[in-house]
Amino acid sequence: MTTAPPKYHEPVQGTIFHGDGREEALQKHLLQLPALQSDATKHLSLFDRSQRVLDAIHEFGKGANRYLMSVGDTKGKQVEELIAKRKPKLILEVGTYVGYSGISFSRQLLEAHPDATYPADWSSSGSSSNRAGYICLEKSEVYASTAQTAFELAGVVKAIKVLVGGSSSSIKSLRDALGLSKGQALDMIFLDHVKFLYSTDIKLLESEGLIDIGTVIVADNVVKPGNPAYLSWVRATPAQKKASLNKPALTEQPETTPNPPSSEWSTAFRDGPLDETRWAFPEAEGYSAPGDPSLVYKSSMLGGWDPYTQEEDACEVSECVGRE
Repeated sequence: MTTAPPKYHEPVQGTIFHGDGREEALQKHLLQLPALQSDATKHLSLFDRSQRVLDAIHEFGKGANRYLMSVGDTKGKQVEELIAKRKPKLILEVGTYVGYSGISFSRQLLEAHPDATYPADWSSSGSSSNRAGYICLEKSEVYASTAQTAFELAGVVKAIKVLVGGSSSSIKSLRDALGLSKGQALDMIFLDHVKFLYSTDIKLLESEGLIDIGTVIVADNVVKPGNPAYLSWVRATPAQKKASLNKPALTEQPETTPNPPSSEWSTAFRDGPLDETRWAFPEAEGYSAPGDPSLVYKSSMLGGWDPYTQEEDACEVSECVGRE
């Protein structure tokens, strides 16, 4: 476990911590910072330029009523190391918010594939074999606008394509939106949106053929606030998932499973998918799917901290390693 960062805010669960104008204020702040203007950054490397924007976002979030929902440094750096090691070419982020993780992770994509064809040139490229891109799904137009500004200032905008809309509906239309060939899957997925939609959306991604052997899924906030339902799906065996799908349909929303003791996070939820994974949440806009229960995942946790509240958190990293 990495060292806890300083504490700037009390825990925000149960309070208003986004959507109250802070995202627009951040956008305005970034645009006005002299250190982020082109004259001040044109001589910098991509890493140094993007790091200036990450630091500016983090500093803004320290202020009163300015807490920001970002992956932060302790978890983010570990995911960057994973990207640098595996060198994925096509990454999907579900829940972009103000762009912190998009900057952090897309710069590794650009570093690993400097000669790739990125989204702005996909339509003019005759071949998809050299394509690379960081695809962002964001429901809020306000958040997407702030993120786009951050991407431009950080110098990573050419790697990124932002699609605005609900996560489930966007996933359902993603293959057509990106022009992916039948059978082409994503290399990596980063989930950081509405927590109870993680299990809905991973099953949609599986059913759409966007997850296959070799795909790595990184799910943030699986400890804080926690996500037992999602963990129960990616940690289940194919036999357990198939048995779950054969259960009678639910007629009422099941109770939310509580988080386990902190010492049991890595070992909990291995007895098969929880009933929450079978519930159709209204926020999914009517979309649901059984998933692909034959997929086998190898999962582990990357420990870390909330960047502002000093609460322990983690990302679940699940690699699809086979089929049964």
